[in-house]
Amino acid sequence: MRLGGSSLPLASSVPPPLIAYPGYPFLMTRVKVLPDHVINRIAAGEVVERPASVVKELVENAVDAGATRVDVELSVGGRSLVRVADDGCGMDHDDAVLALERHATSKLETAEDLDHISTLGFRGEALPSIAAVSRLRLSSCADPAEGGVEVTVEGGRILGVEGQARGRGTTVEVRDLFFNTPARRKFLHAPETELRHAQDAVVAMALARPEITFMLSHGGRTLIEAPPATSLDQRLRDLLRRRGLDTVHRFEAEGGGLRAWGLLAPGKGSGRPQLTLLVNGRWVRDRLLVGAVNRVLRAAGSGFGGSRVVLLLTAPPDAVDVNVHPAKTEVRFARSGAVFSLVERALRGVITTGQGQVEVRHFDSLGPSPSTQAAEPQAIAWSTPAGPATGPSLFSHPVYQPMDGEAKAFDEPRLGQAVARPTGGAKPGASDTPFGRLMGQYRRSFILLEDQHGLVIVDQHVAHERVLYDQILRRLDGEKAPSQRLLTPLLLEIDEAQAAAVPRLADVLNMVGLETDLFGPETVRISALPPDLDPEEARKVVEEILERATELDGVPERVAEILREELAASMSCRGAIKINHGLNETEQRALLDDLAHTDNPYRCPHGRPIILRLSQEEMERRLGRR
Repeated sequence: MRLGGSSLPLASSVPPPLIAYPGYPFLMTRVKVLPDHVINRIAAGEVVERPASVVKELVENAVDAGATRVDVELSVGGRSLVRVADDGCGMDHDDAVLALERHATSKLETAEDLDHISTLGFRGEALPSIAAVSRLRLSSCADPAEGGVEVTVEGGRILGVEGQARGRGTTVEVRDLFFNTPARRKFLHAPETELRHAQDAVVAMALARPEITFMLSHGGRTLIEAPPATSLDQRLRDLLRRRGLDTVHRFEAEGGGLRAWGLLAPGKGSGRPQLTLLVNGRWVRDRLLVGAVNRVLRAAGSGFGGSRVVLLLTAPPDAVDVNVHPAKTEVRFARSGAVFSLVERALRGVITTGQGQVEVRHFDSLGPSPSTQAAEPQAIAWSTPAGPATGPSLFSHPVYQPMDGEAKAFDEPRLGQAVARPTGGAKPGASDTPFGRLMGQYRRSFILLEDQHGLVIVDQHVAHERVLYDQILRRLDGEKAPSQRLLTPLLLEIDEAQAAAVPRLADVLNMVGLETDLFGPETVRISALPPDLDPEEARKVVEEILERATELDGVPERVAEILREELAASMSCRGAIKINHGLNETEQRALLDDLAHTDNPYRCPHGRPIILRLSQEEMERRLGRR
């Protein structure tokens, strides 16, 4: 019997047993032991999800082998080729062949070792799983004086074992991933998406081991070049230098035998945070840690949107279970509550320090007033160039709905008709906009109106954002977009994964007035802009959309369709007027009229409310009149 269970004479030479049941004749069993090649294919489905999984497993093997340099080469996002070379301890002839057997490993000997795992790999499943769904070539040497060995495998079958003269270390070449499992191969995504995931795997390992040199190339071009670094923050700067990283904050907290520390690089104020989570040097995706980090960043406000967070958690090996999933990306903590609290405390400390102290003033209060639900204001029918409005209420507010019995309290008047008012209290003036009577602008940020129910406050930024969002969606549906050509085109430096997404998104960007094309292998040129978007905001929009295109795990041909609403939301937010922007009366009225014709004038594309109403009843109660 060979190690790893690749052949079982008993299973192949002994016929299935006959089982006798009372009252029934002898029956042959239907339960059988699966052949090894089927077992390996099943295991591969758990370990090898995409090319990035291959990169992760092979780089981890290189680190465990004591490598001081790891070179990763990819082609077509890793779909055609993944090659990982290291200068680690290498393997001799017998070990190289045995390493391709399932559950063959040099990192464990007894069951007790599972409670004290200190290496990245330990299950002995990665190499045979990768070999089962690819064309693999393993070249290794432990002692150059004795020579090395090269093993060729296709679909889990060893085709040849030959001697080879080479230096100390190991090189694993994986070609045509999932060539023998078409159902899995068709679920691979666009090459730029797969490349981005592979980049993330290399970046994570480079951050976990700053003392090791990491190189990543794709299609002959170097994407990551990380020489040995003396500290984690220096390694992070090396990896992100293309993005113009200026500030890196270090955070740290300890307690209960645990240590949470890492780096926070503030983002540009928008977008999702980018998290790299390392537990005892192992790259993981853990919901507990993600939740702790996101909770702190959300509480800190929108200024930390797009931040880069590198979190390293050190814990005793017996306090962390890494044997949860074959891919080894999930962990469980013996004291999850303590871990969550520690991460929160560490990250909150650096954010509080960066924000400074805020003076807190105390005011005497009459105490909270009873919560009441304001009645839904009934909008007045409004005349437009297309003719007078007809039918019921112009809008139905999604939050402030009428109380039972109030929906018919006020008949919908037409323009020029008298409006029924509440019988008591102060009387409002006649409405002159779809939302009530215009009173003016407050602090160059909010438009104030009054209607039959009280005070109406309109956030001018999100109102304009809603207007632009609907306009952009119409352009994406075929309406011609206004566009202004630039005398000097804008040039935006991007990475290779983003560059590969430009042709797929060029038509969609052009539909909204952004004319873009590639200007070199890692540069995108913006030649025209819509008139409501300034050049700097246009750069950010294009960068955000290209970034999202490489992150999406959708069918490649549908990436542009999926990004339509995200593109509209991004452009509308960046193109909308900001706070502290003065509007004259004509501009205020135009904005309110445009808002009235949107699909949802009460919510911005991101879900924020546009209009706040303070009822007359509530004001009188607060002022002691009720």
